[in-house]
Amino acid sequence: MADTLLSTLDKLIASIRVLLNETGTTSGFWVDTEITDEIQEAQEEIGHETFCLRTWKTYTILGLVDETNDIFDERELRMDDDFIAIDEGVVYYNDVALKPTTQARLALGNNKWREQTGTPARYYVRGDMLGFDCKISAGDTVKFYQIERAAPLASETTTGHSLIPFNGDYRLINFRKLIRDYVVSMCWEKKGESNRSDKFWQKYQIGLQRMKELLNIDMDNSYQIVPEDHPARFYRRKRFPEW
Repeated sequence: MADTLLSTLDKLIASIRVLLNETGTTSGFWVDTEITDEIQEAQEEIGHETFCLRTWKTYTILGLVDETNDIFDERELRMDDDFIAIDEGVVYYNDVALKPTTQARLALGNNKWREQTGTPARYYVRGDMLGFDCKISAGDTVKFYQIERAAPLASETTTGHSLIPFNGDYRLINFRKLIRDYVVSMCWEKKGESNRSDKFWQKYQIGLQRMKELLNIDMDNSYQIVPEDHPARFYRRKRFPEW
């Protein structure tokens, strides 16, 4: 089945201009660069609100390259800039599955754990860092599921950009309309048309909630950079039968 629904940056801009009553061949009140910036912002907003983009990440540790080191404090790996959060699943180090833990638990078990070498057996999450119970080495591989950012859209092939909204994820075809509603709302706001802006903002909010329901995403809004009940949190509420 052909994918034609708001499938490119140009189609999004054209559809947005229809709703803004600007269908001529030249830009009117809103120029294409402004609309494009709002489209990129909408993708970022939707991606962070819904955690809808999930991918299997394979990362080869580089170590020190051109004075830039992706190893922090000998045992932590900084995520790439497409990272939002660790998804459900297992972290693998050199294809060996690791168990989740926290720095506090490691310290309780061995107050000299930071001096450990060898093959990691456990991992923890600290902000945008993925840490391990042993020192890590350049050339090793780390694999995990992550929730990722939407790549910026471009009209032609450009490094770091996508030609299709939401990184080309076919599940989200019907939700590209949310990008349009978000941008139309922002455009009317710029022109001081609050009523029109509010109308499309409400459509966007309703669509966003519907998107979460259909994709079964973050229904109680408790999913953060590290979920509340994830073992990699320093502190978490105990739940039955842990009481």
